[in-house]
Amino acid sequence: MIIDMHNHLSVKGSPYHLPAEEYLKAMDEAGVDKAVILGKDYGKLGEGQEGNLPDEDVSEFVKAHPDRFIGFTAVHPDWDERENVERIERAVNDLGLKGIKLNPASGFYPNDERLYPAYKKAEELDIPVVIHMGVKPPSEGSRLKYCHPTYLDDVAVDFPDLKIIVAHACYPWVEETIMVGLYTGNVFADISTLNQVEDVLGYEVLLPTLRKLTLSLGVSRVVFGSDGIFNLEPIISAVKNADFLSDSDREKILWKNAQEILKI
Repeated sequence: MIIDMHNHLSVKGSPYHLPAEEYLKAMDEAGVDKAVILGKDYGKLGEGQEGNLPDEDVSEFVKAHPDRFIGFTAVHPDWDERENVERIERAVNDLGLKGIKLNPASGFYPNDERLYPAYKKAEELDIPVVIHMGVKPPSEGSRLKYCHPTYLDDVAVDFPDLKIIVAHACYPWVEETIMVGLYTGNVFADISTLNQVEDVLGYEVLLPTLRKLTLSLGVSRVVFGSDGIFNLEPIISAVKNADFLSDSDREKILWKNAQEILKI
């Protein structure tokens, strides 16, 4: 089994919007059983660019193939705290979504206290929060300064029962991310899109990062994610061929850890 903990759905009308059949075809070819479809809320920045993804679109996409897809909602501190909490409650209780996605690069630090009610609600509902960190998103207006792991430390300390998944292993700040998660049990890292970073930079990124994470945080806190169906095969191949991982390690990274986090 393989579970992709980090995939996306573009808004309807976007040139990047793909039908579910394209996802399923790529997943079948790569041997991926399930994929998490993450919510998108870039706040007022996203609203101006028509890039925010309604939860209803995620739910509709997931419900068409509930055996293959798992949906997440998203929140943003640009919106009222009560509105964010109500969105989470509706997403989980009415739409069947299973987690939350945050995109700090759209204008906030993850320890922004306007998000604390949302973190508290996620902790109460026992759902994970995926937070984009590190790698600067290509979307217009994104700012790298919001994506440093130092700002995650407050969240990890203040919400010790909240499952926090650091997207992209917060590359290039991998060692700083390790320091945030080293003495906690609630900080996980996904390895999504690191193959693309490697291609752009021209030197090894994916395997060295994976090695650091597994040696320090342990294999139980590393999860496979793609960031898009085009990344499935190269990242899966890297995990399967990493000579420093055992078969048991690979199982944990590719699906067992995700299964435990998602309670499926």
